[in-house]
Amino acid sequence: MSISARYEYLRAAQKAYLGSSRKEKSVILAHIEAVTGLNRKYIITCLNRPDLERHRRHRQRGRVYGPDVAHAVRTIAEALDWICSERLHPVLRRTAEQLSAHGELETTPELLEKLSRISIASLGRILKEVRPVERLPRAYPGRPPDTAAQRAVPIRIIPWDTPEPGHFEMDLVHHGVQDEEGRIVCTMQCIDVLTGWSERFAILGMGFDTIYAAVRAFERRCPLPIREVHSDNGSEFINQALVSALGKDALRLTQTRGRPGFHNDNRFVEQKNSSLVRAYLGDLPLHTRDQQQRLARLYEDMWVYYNLFQPVLRQTSRGAVPGPDGIVHIRRSQDVARTPFERLQQARPPISRQTQERLRGLIANTNIMGLHRSIHAQITELVATVFPGKQNSKVPV
Repeated sequence: MSISARYEYLRAAQKAYLGSSRKEKSVILAHIEAVTGLNRKYIITCLNRPDLERHRRHRQRGRVYGPDVAHAVRTIAEALDWICSERLHPVLRRTAEQLSAHGELETTPELLEKLSRISIASLGRILKEVRPVERLPRAYPGRPPDTAAQRAVPIRIIPWDTPEPGHFEMDLVHHGVQDEEGRIVCTMQCIDVLTGWSERFAILGMGFDTIYAAVRAFERRCPLPIREVHSDNGSEFINQALVSALGKDALRLTQTRGRPGFHNDNRFVEQKNSSLVRAYLGDLPLHTRDQQQRLARLYEDMWVYYNLFQPVLRQTSRGAVPGPDGIVHIRRSQDVARTPFERLQQARPPISRQTQERLRGLIANTNIMGLHRSIHAQITELVATVFPGKQNSKVPV
């Protein structure tokens, strides 16, 4: 643990320590001592200080190793492909003598003596100063630059406390890998951040026509206005054709994307991928048109089941709270569980009265137990198309 991290930890534990009894303080001190490795009396002194901040030295220490040592370290490290200080330290003097014998480095007895007694920490500090940015030749020099389609789609994260509905995270779930003919069934899922309203579409393939048709079906079926669709950087969503089709001149949708490499930027839909897709289908491989149509019918029932009957929780606040043991905990609070439809009715702006009456009528005319049985039966039938001998097997939900 670095010195700055120790001070940060002590500041987080200070309030809990000062407000505790003698016995509780002993427990907190034992825990801090174990975590930081500091002396117990020093910890007590720090926690009783009104300004628990790190102070600069009044007198800075002088430099022991000068430019001659830095030049020697740079030459030796370059000869050994800039290995770390822990690997370089044992061979520092020996390599210097070898380079000197071949005329690559000028050495003196004083320089060799300094290279013999330099510590690993000091060597690491010198290496940090002299090491170049690019050290080794790279066949793959990092992430490729953004494509024209990526540059056209802004990077953004939908806030967890967004105040209005219609901001959807969108993702694609692959059911297996492509078969010999290049076929694969995928699920395109869209989750509204505010209400938890979910839409799933079974598609065959990942081409532009397929994805665009699914987006149009999503637009027609979704009862709330779609203000934004937010995806990862996959080429199935971020391509020039789809970006143009979803733009202001076509469907008038705002398309955004997460940061490359940050999968948690799509955290809401990733969580629902686990609970509403993979929990039902697992790693079931699907490739045929018949399987895609069966999955589409299953998602029609799930649309009613999860949007109109299944209550969901929504986070209302979160923050860091120091516990009585001195450990800082992240505390989250949720509101009362309500169905996405109930949340949608209370959202602003509200959906139309005609849409509300249509969905209320669907709720009144639906046997929820019968719907539950239908969903499980369809999963069993779908499994049977892949594994004919498992007609009676149960898929966990």
